[in-house]
Amino acid sequence: MKHMAPADRKAAFHHVMRAAILIGIAFYIVYLQTTGKLTLYIAPRMTIYVKIASLALYVTAVFGIYEAFRLLSKPSAADCGCSHAMPSSTLRSALAYLLFIIPLGIAFLTPDTTIGSAMAANKGMTLSASQSLQQPADDGQAAELPGTEESDTAISEDIDASTTDSELAAEPSDTTAATPSPESGSAPAADSIDALFPSDEYTISYANLGKKLYQQETIVVEEKRYMEILTALDLFLDRFVGKTVTIEGFVYRDDTLTNNAFILGRFAVSCCAADAMPYGVMVQTDHPEQYGNDTWLRMTGTLATTTYNGNEIMLLQASKTEKIEPADDPYVYPNYDF
Repeated sequence: MKHMAPADRKAAFHHVMRAAILIGIAFYIVYLQTTGKLTLYIAPRMTIYVKIASLALYVTAVFGIYEAFRLLSKPSAADCGCSHAMPSSTLRSALAYLLFIIPLGIAFLTPDTTIGSAMAANKGMTLSASQSLQQPADDGQAAELPGTEESDTAISEDIDASTTDSELAAEPSDTTAATPSPESGSAPAADSIDALFPSDEYTISYANLGKKLYQQETIVVEEKRYMEILTALDLFLDRFVGKTVTIEGFVYRDDTLTNNAFILGRFAVSCCAADAMPYGVMVQTDHPEQYGNDTWLRMTGTLATTTYNGNEIMLLQASKTEKIEPADDPYVYPNYDF
C-alpha cells in the first residue's frame, strides 16, 4: 500500500480546487458565447481574446488535475525543499477560494440583463455627441468647431426668459443659418456642399459623412454608424435643421425635462460594459406619458434645435412613433471605418 504524506494530500486538494474554479470560469464564458450574451459584457471585437482566454483556462485546469492525480497516485518522495509550498492556513485558503466561488455562483444564478435608464441616470445622458471633438485653443480657451461660429450658428429665439438652465425650452429654435435647401429638384453642387461642411484634421471624416447625409431625403441613424451619424449631425447641426431623421433607442427621462419631452438613447461601448456611456437625442412628441423608461421605440421626425442646461442641442420633433423589440445587441460600438 502506498504511503501518502499529508502535505501531498493537501497539495492535491488545492490543485483540484483551483482547477474547478478555472473550469467554472471557462464554462461561464462558453455559456455566454453559446447563448449570445457575451456581448452584453464586452464589445464584439474583444470576444476573440476572451475565447482564447477560456481555452487557456481549460488547459491550465487540466494541468492542475494532472498534478493532483500524480500526487495521489505516487508514493511520497524525499522533499528537496525547492518546490512552491501550498498555503498552510485552512481559513486563509477558504477565504481565497470563496473570493472566486461566490462571484462565479452569482454569475450563474442571476439573469443576464442589459443596462438601461437606471444606469443612464447614474452616468448622465450625453446629448452632444460631438463634444469630445472640441480641441483646446492655444490660449487655453475651448476652440470653436468648424462651421459653428457665432455668426453661422442657429440661435434659439423662442425660449421663455423665465426658463431655468435645467429645463427644456418649450419651443425649438425657428431661426437658422441660411443654407441651400437639399430638397430642391436637383442635388446641390459639390462646391456648395463643401462650403457647408468646413472641417479640420479632427473633423474631416465627419464632414464627409455629413455631406452624404445632407443629400438624403430621410436620415436613418443606423446601428453600425450610430455614434458617427449623431456626431456629424451635432457637429453641423445648423445644416440639418428641418431634415427628417429616423432613430431607434430606449426611452429615458428625468425631472429636468418638460412633460412633452424625453430622450431616446443608446449605450456606446468601446471595450466592455464598464466603459458604456449613454448617448441620445431629445425628443418632443404628443402623449409621451404612454412610453415608460426603457421602452424601445423607432421614431421619425423633423430635426430642430433647443436649449438644455444652457447648451444648444438637437431636438427631434416626432411625427411617427413605433414600439419595437429591444435590439438583439442593445449597445452600439465605434466604427473606425465610417
